Amino acid sequence: MTRSRNRLTAAAMTAVLAAAALPLASCATTDAHTRASTRDETIKTGVGPMLEEIYSSRKPVRFEQLDVSEIVLRHIPLGTDKSAVEALFKAAPGAKVIEDSAAELIVRDNKGQAMLDPDARSVVMTFSFDAAGKLVKVAAVHLKNQ
Repeated sequence: MTRSRNRLTAAAMTAVLAAAALPLASCATTDAHTRASTRDETIKTGVGPMLEEIYSSRKPVRFEQLDVSEIVLRHIPLGTDKSAVEALFKAAPGAKVIEDSAAELIVRDNKGQAMLDPDARSVVMTFSFDAAGKLVKVAAVHLKNQ
């Protein structure tokens, strides 16, 4: 009895390991796969490297908001034209412009979906511009989606 039970357990473990080895793309829908591919392409160009650096930095816990303004400023320096900043984020599939006025641009990028992804996080960036449309201030926070 014990021997057959051990064989059953070993067979079950083999099945679980085989299922775990399947590529995640085979489990996802085509739409999700397309969005992931588009996001991967953006990671290599545009604001992708900046977002990758932010998401790979320290993770916020609970309601903590981490200041990531320095990382954003390394990739988008002060003095950059507003039109150039807008163009960078319009090309990024995960980024959404929340507010766009003459003096301010607020952008949010989400990684994962709250309630579905245990590691769902966001970056909210506020870009302030002078009268000539040049970037004068950046305030950016990395937070956990609730």
